Amino acid sequence: MSDSITSIESETGEEVIINISNTQYDIVSEVAEELGWGISDDEEDTECDVYWQDGALSSEALSAFKPYQRVNHFPGMYAISRKDHLAKNLKAMKSMFPEKFGFFPATWCLPRDYNDLKSQFNKKRAKTFIVKPEASCQGRGIFLTRKLEQIPERCVVQRYMHKPFLIDGLKFDLRLYVLISCCDPLRIHLHEEGLVRLATEKYHSPFKSNLKDMCMHLTNYAINKANPNFEFNSEKDQNYVGHKRSLSVFWKRLEKEGVDTKLVLNRISDLIVKTICTAQPLISHLYRVSQASEPTSAICFQILGFDIFLDEDLNPYLLEVNHTPSFTADTPLDQDIKHKVIYDTLRMLGISEKNRANFYNNFQQHIFNRATKGLKEIRRIRMREKEAYLKKREEIELSNCGGYRLIYPVGDTREYEDFMLSAKDIWLTNISPKPLSLNKKQESEKKQETERKQETERKQVFEKKQETISKNPQNLRIKRNHQIIHKKELTKPQGPSFLESRRSHTMFFKFRKENSASKTGKLPYIKRASSGSYLKPKIFSFSPAIFFKKEAE
Repeated sequence: MSDSITSIESETGEEVIINISNTQYDIVSEVAEELGWGISDDEEDTECDVYWQDGALSSEALSAFKPYQRVNHFPGMYAISRKDHLAKNLKAMKSMFPEKFGFFPATWCLPRDYNDLKSQFNKKRAKTFIVKPEASCQGRGIFLTRKLEQIPERCVVQRYMHKPFLIDGLKFDLRLYVLISCCDPLRIHLHEEGLVRLATEKYHSPFKSNLKDMCMHLTNYAINKANPNFEFNSEKDQNYVGHKRSLSVFWKRLEKEGVDTKLVLNRISDLIVKTICTAQPLISHLYRVSQASEPTSAICFQILGFDIFLDEDLNPYLLEVNHTPSFTADTPLDQDIKHKVIYDTLRMLGISEKNRANFYNNFQQHIFNRATKGLKEIRRIRMREKEAYLKKREEIELSNCGGYRLIYPVGDTREYEDFMLSAKDIWLTNISPKPLSLNKKQESEKKQETERKQETERKQVFEKKQETISKNPQNLRIKRNHQIIHKKELTKPQGPSFLESRRSHTMFFKFRKENSASKTGKLPYIKRASSGSYLKPKIFSFSPAIFFKKEAE
């Protein structure tokens, strides 16, 4: 074993290797080359230091990773990345904290909320709703409506926010890049760069005549780039020209106009942290289940794309969360911003060529500890490892943050901790078939009720069998332990297992010597003492391979 470990170190310990076999974005390999990392495109390679993939990560896949490896997804992120799950979780939190979770538009998940949605449609005032598929991206399947009959059975419906803040008369949204570097304890970073994505048609309040004008009401790049009015950036320095602009320049423009941008940014940061808090219990649980012996929670990291809407008073609202934001760089502005985000993310991991070698060097000690030390001692060792790593992580993140800013934990975090505890209660309530907490009296009553139901069921079964016995006495031979055995079953030839089962039920055999002595040429009877019934075997022997058969008349 030591020889194999040494060979792995010598072959793979020279540089950091990133696996890009499951990503379509060339910008990832460009950043890796700039960092001096090696690149692997082999899907079967299991020794790489970093894995970058476009798809979601399952908990089963996470369990195959080694402690020194990193992957750019957390399991369970669907809790906020799917539109239906995001809506359900935020609505549940809003029911518990009405004043703290008002940062998303009124939302209905069909078919569950159909009756509530139906009450919103009336003839007095026409309301506009935006309809979205449960799980889609890039604006696919989204439309505006004022008619209930146009809404499909399964979808997410939201009140359309018709008073947006405008830039040059155009509606827009903000794409913010958020990094989760650890799930337990939770650490969240917000990048200073992002995108301001504008619609391509002048905005007017929704009317019957313009509900189908998607380039006016939707800001998705995938929809608007097909419009002839869309203006692309031709130079990197032209970061506030066209229909896709720099977020940092946007804040500077607002600041020049006298807007308190720090207040708006603080509100957005609060919105982001609260949203992630709703998914943290599920994410951390799936991580611990997949990596039970890994104490640092360092294998996973994830870049999320938060889409934010600003109303006319610059109040932020959450539109959706993307667990795999697009890193397509088809303009110089895209290339510049997304390169910075990925570069700063990979640097914050603190990966070096020593990580893999240290893992294999300490692997035997780890196995030795598990074999020789008690459970309490192993827990203490893991706690020390976790504390040392977290301290080191903070230093690495601070020195390599680049454009990232830590937004959690910062200052007093007790309120967010309460949100996570409440989110955990909601999650456990949804997955548990019974209430989370019952007092002893309730538990006792429930137990007694269950026992009564079981006793009633047993009586019904017994009565049904008794009724069957009374109706068909001619087809019955033996009744034992409420089990009916037919005559044909007894006289049918059986194998050795039949004998064993018979003996296990204490079948005692007696020979009727008088029959064998007086009736020559006939085999003796065998009497079953428990029932008094007689059988005449064709062959009699003490061998365990006896076969019984009714004597021919």
